[in-house]
Amino acid sequence: MSAKYVFGPIASRRLGLSLGVDLVTRKTCTQDCPYCEAGWTTNLTLERKEYVPAAAVKAELRSVLDSGPEIDFITFSGAGEPTLNSKIGEIVDFIKDEYPQYSLCLLTNGSLLGDPEVAAEVSRVDLIIPNLDASSEEEFKKINAPAPGLTFNRFFSGLENFTNHFTGRIFLEIFIAPGINDSAASIERFVELIKRLKVEKVQLNTLDRPGCDATIIPAPAETVKRFVRAIEPVIPVEAVGSFRYKSPSLRGEMPKDELASAIMAMASRRQVTREDLLEALNVDSHTLEQTLKELLHLGVIESERGARGEFFGFFK
Repeated sequence: MSAKYVFGPIASRRLGLSLGVDLVTRKTCTQDCPYCEAGWTTNLTLERKEYVPAAAVKAELRSVLDSGPEIDFITFSGAGEPTLNSKIGEIVDFIKDEYPQYSLCLLTNGSLLGDPEVAAEVSRVDLIIPNLDASSEEEFKKINAPAPGLTFNRFFSGLENFTNHFTGRIFLEIFIAPGINDSAASIERFVELIKRLKVEKVQLNTLDRPGCDATIIPAPAETVKRFVRAIEPVIPVEAVGSFRYKSPSLRGEMPKDELASAIMAMASRRQVTREDLLEALNVDSHTLEQTLKELLHLGVIESERGARGEFFGFFK
């Protein structure tokens, strides 16, 4: 079967090995964020409907999951906003009922989480990662360019209500866009907003691959550090861009005797970089480097230079 809606598994910076599920047609979204690497939104809408057929999605999932792949998450993501699909709840229930051994993640801009129907439909998801990229209406319009009718107050009140009632795990992501949401006043507002949310940690992100608008640039390390210094007294922080940081409470590391097996498991499915391994395996760079050297010396894995750096895998 040629898959249209299920993709991967891929090595995710945040989620380990993730099997992706795309529930909307490209590029259908509630926002038109200038930093989006999937391109400009061509269908800017708040209308929920069955953008892609749930039956086809379930058939593709079954064809992959029946073989029992070793993955960390099945992740709703892709080229638009997953919660726009009115059948997301049916697909969630299908996975949780038929394949309960797998954890579910929802990557969302958070714009529809205030809808009681959406909240009910995603209630069985294990991990939800919504975005909070703006601290005011002005920033919201610039960095998220929402569909007509979606204001910052409506967005945040829905997010606040959802996070305070959801029983699963929630990580909050903030995308830092220099010149838009990184002023001292913005950071102060972010801190006050975060205090109102029930989330496990805040992930700070910035431009990694080119977005739609060339004026959006990566945030420098010092800017990310300003966010860390302000937010960390309130909640643990993880920076996942070019500048990487984890609050001490988040630094639980994989035992060394398990690391080699984990590296080989990832490399057997997809060629990976050091950066991929560092994020997925939650290990310090020194320990990772020593383990990679041992595996390379033993000939268990191989390395190859690519456009994005050195890759590790099985190339023969």
